[in-house]
Amino acid sequence: MKLVIDTNIVISALIKDGNTREIIVSGKFELVSPDFVLDEIRKYDSYICEKSGLGKDEFELLIALIFQKITVVPYLEYEAYKEAAKKLMERDIKDVPYVACYMALNCDGVWTNDADYEGKKEIKTISTAELSRLLQ
Repeated sequence: MKLVIDTNIVISALIKDGNTREIIVSGKFELVSPDFVLDEIRKYDSYICEKSGLGKDEFELLIALIFQKITVVPYLEYEAYKEAAKKLMERDIKDVPYVACYMALNCDGVWTNDADYEGKKEIKTISTAELSRLLQ
């Protein structure tokens, strides 16, 4: 199953060693994310370290581990779908790259807990709870 993973899901996995991190490192799902995901995460370095109790070196090691399981998709691969994604996600423009990746790569879903996706029948979303059940 190929899924676009939302930045908030990755941040959750960095903060807590729980279901989210287990799902990512399991390798059971093909995970992709738009190229700006690392920039988004870097904005919250201090917050993540504070919440997780990780030191800077441990944090860097964990990011490296997690991104061994997530393919970062270059902008050029999803650029052609940006306008269509924009029409679907007009309430939250930050979600456009995720939806464009979903469309461009023919993904099975977007792994997110973002309410902005609700009611969008063109986009299949999947929650952490659903993925946990699939792991068992």
